[in-house]
Amino acid sequence: MIDVQNVSLIMGKSFLVKEVSLMIRAGEFVVIMGPNGAGKSTLLKMMSGTMLPTTGNIFFKGEKLSGYKTEVLARHRAVVSQHYHISFPLSVREMVMMGRYPYFKNHPLAMDEVIVDEQMDKMEISHLQDRNYHTLSGGEAQKVHMSRVLAQIGDTSVTQQKLLLLDEPVSHLDIKYQHQLLQEAKLLCHKQVAVAAVLHDVNLALKYADKIFFMKGGHIIRTLSKNEHITAQILKEVFDINAAIFDMPDGQGKFVSYY
Repeated sequence: MIDVQNVSLIMGKSFLVKEVSLMIRAGEFVVIMGPNGAGKSTLLKMMSGTMLPTTGNIFFKGEKLSGYKTEVLARHRAVVSQHYHISFPLSVREMVMMGRYPYFKNHPLAMDEVIVDEQMDKMEISHLQDRNYHTLSGGEAQKVHMSRVLAQIGDTSVTQQKLLLLDEPVSHLDIKYQHQLLQEAKLLCHKQVAVAAVLHDVNLALKYADKIFFMKGGHIIRTLSKNEHITAQILKEVFDINAAIFDMPDGQGKFVSYY
């Protein structure tokens, strides 16, 4: 699906990302983690096509990502950014409908309206559809943007594999909605969507990720292919924090506690 080959990004004399390689396959949920300034969001921006690497290449579905036209790329990948600003008033429904823009020219079709309704229902924001987006709380806004990208993903199939990129998508959500959002993303993996998310909560990553890439100083320093292989040593190396690893009571993985 997406193949990142030895990419670096240099700003001034500093490497924000240095010699990073990774691959995400259709149907796979990967998480990128690391301390502040590790290069996580920068890497995600390069994977979305909004930033170009200084060196290296990124291939999406076998073609160079930089070669995609914007309108074509928008039908194949969707992004929840860490920061999303609009300067003019829009209703919540209009914001979610933006996810359907790549699929119609002037006016949404009946199918687009149905998809928007379905995705707002999934994220439990239908009651907000007439609200001005600017009046929302941070958590409400995050649910709106998740609804928008779910609408943008739309229908998928083996022949129409798509990519979803999430940059800190749960930072303003309470516990219930953190899990709700990540569960919706995980369900997309069953429809051949590849998902890459930047998260800060190790326990959320262990629960949902098929693979975890740990970044530090612009590098990927650890790759966890099986979440049960998490160790206190890895967390000390990445985050410089002492941790204890426990088995979940239902036998469904590991749980991390810090001290």
